[in-house]
Amino acid sequence: MHHPRLQSFGALLVVDADCRRIQATSTNLTRLIGFERPEHGQLTLACVLGKRLSQRVRRELQGQQRLPGPLMFIRSKHQHARFQIHAYRAGEQVIVEIEPLNPSRKRRLLGTVTERLRHLVEATHQQELLDCLVNAVQQLTGHDRVTVCHFDSDWNGLMVAEALGKRLPSLLGQRFPASDFPVALRKSYQHYPVRLIEDVKAPPETLIPAVPGASLDGSLLRAPAPERQRYLSCLGVRGSFSLAIQGDTGLWGLVFCHSPAPHSVEPPVRDAVRTLVQMATQRMLLLRARQEARYLQRVQDSLVLSARARSEPQSPQQLLHAQAAIWMKLFRAHGVVLWVNGGAYQAGVTPPPEAMSQFVLRLERAHVHSGPWCTREIAKEPLTASLAMPEQCGALAVPLPMSSTQRAWLIFFRPEQVETLYWAMQPTISPKPAVILAPSTAWSEEVVGKSEAWLRVERLAAVDLGEDLTLAISAYEISSLNMHLERERKALAEANQRLEQLAHFDPLTKVWNRYRIEEAINAELVAAKRYAAAFALLLFDVDNFKQINDVHGHSVGDDVLVALARLVESSLRGCDHLGRWGGEEFIVLATHSEVGAAIGLAERLRSLVAELRIAGLEQAITVSIGVAVWEPGDSCKTIIARADDAMYRAKHGGRNRVEVALEPATAL
Repeated sequence: MHHPRLQSFGALLVVDADCRRIQATSTNLTRLIGFERPEHGQLTLACVLGKRLSQRVRRELQGQQRLPGPLMFIRSKHQHARFQIHAYRAGEQVIVEIEPLNPSRKRRLLGTVTERLRHLVEATHQQELLDCLVNAVQQLTGHDRVTVCHFDSDWNGLMVAEALGKRLPSLLGQRFPASDFPVALRKSYQHYPVRLIEDVKAPPETLIPAVPGASLDGSLLRAPAPERQRYLSCLGVRGSFSLAIQGDTGLWGLVFCHSPAPHSVEPPVRDAVRTLVQMATQRMLLLRARQEARYLQRVQDSLVLSARARSEPQSPQQLLHAQAAIWMKLFRAHGVVLWVNGGAYQAGVTPPPEAMSQFVLRLERAHVHSGPWCTREIAKEPLTASLAMPEQCGALAVPLPMSSTQRAWLIFFRPEQVETLYWAMQPTISPKPAVILAPSTAWSEEVVGKSEAWLRVERLAAVDLGEDLTLAISAYEISSLNMHLERERKALAEANQRLEQLAHFDPLTKVWNRYRIEEAINAELVAAKRYAAAFALLLFDVDNFKQINDVHGHSVGDDVLVALARLVESSLRGCDHLGRWGGEEFIVLATHSEVGAAIGLAERLRSLVAELRIAGLEQAITVSIGVAVWEPGDSCKTIIARADDAMYRAKHGGRNRVEVALEPATAL
């Protein structure tokens, strides 16, 4: 029979579903809390915790998965020692964990945490934030080495920040192979983000008597598996404390706290560290969002169609000649090709004409959806492996939908980026952990044949740029038609209608595009200033949309946007307007609307969207909505910014929410 192995820094009780009869206890229960087992009679929870506390546990667990918070009690027969208990349900049993408390350690904990939180909030970039986090965690826990490990797309771990004492070697900058973080371990951190091992070498406690089917996966007291014990011992670690860093799409990384000697971390300290990690994570996501927003704006600003550009459109060749240097810098590329109507306009280092033609032909056949295509290994990618592209190593291609049957292409190329990686151990394709090398002999690997990776924000920016280019090229084509086909009125009318569609309507969702909705907002601002006619903006986007694209593909993502646009547009008044602001963001312009009406409309739309179902997608679709009502002095930019800020608060308040923008004076 399998006997669960437990650590000895706390005691554990397995209780029946009614929280009355104790089915098993850890072997250290008597030693830890001074409890004396009754010689006869049934062992109950009241025997260990006392009648009042056991009743409270039973009451607070009724219908709940776990206690809303820890409970404390004092055993007077045991030198007035203080203990803390956690209780949660695991299948048909209730698991009760008991840990001793040291009140003296709480004296300055709150002040320390408050001060460290202030430093986290003041951090202006990711590395500063992570450095602040590891120093704060080390100060709170006293571990000799605290590191932040970030996972790459292949689940290899890179140590990106470190606070180091004098007893353990540095791991900063080193990589650990994905075999050290198997799928089961990563999934465990998703469900149980905190893991404490006080002493890797301590003999384990067990349950008496053994309880068939008792699951202790969620217990902080569970002892490390033998392979994990060996792994930490090879690292020279006896005391370990680790916490998960959850990103917006899953496990971003881990915080590792290591000590060469046994090391305890009391419950209040664990809670404080977890709070710091959660706050640092939110700050990191915010910093990244701001950085990405600035980058996207720079790309968008690189091709803003002025009034003159609309009246005197530029040819694809002129556009590329004017903007190529800026684009290559923005996308870290050494070559760019604009493929239109079977011809290539190029700048920088690009493939030979024959290879370029074959590349586009294969893209047309293999890449049918509207999203970008990219690779960082042209020589190994099936679509490009046989093409003669000796100076290119990475490619990012964006389709431009010129019509329902024809696509142009914007393609960036990158050179090889030779990179030296330093591993704490030699990677292996075996599922078993690799053999750890001595720190002085860390294994280095030279990565060749790859370009720099295409970042998610770069792919998004390329799509935005492609949409602007589609409009610019279409404007040029229409201008050419107007000059050369004046006699063919029918063809000219159809072409002008296509330009009108491209200029004012989003090609995917068929609602107004950003340019058209901006025109409507500006017109409404003029009316509001002249007649004091209030109106409101509802800015919203799809929650977790990137996850939908990543898991189900861009085709399902497109279906979500189309269905959402149809639902919202059909639910508006005739005097209200819907526009696609960009990506998964939309704006509703609600005319003649005070704040109450605007909030009511937002809540109604939010509820309607939550009921939307998409074929091939099991999860519900939700939106976060920011509402801004016109205030005197508002411009198009300020009212949209206030709505955007409100939407951001809705997202970070839990998503699927409506938030109202602050008034301009309050926002300042």
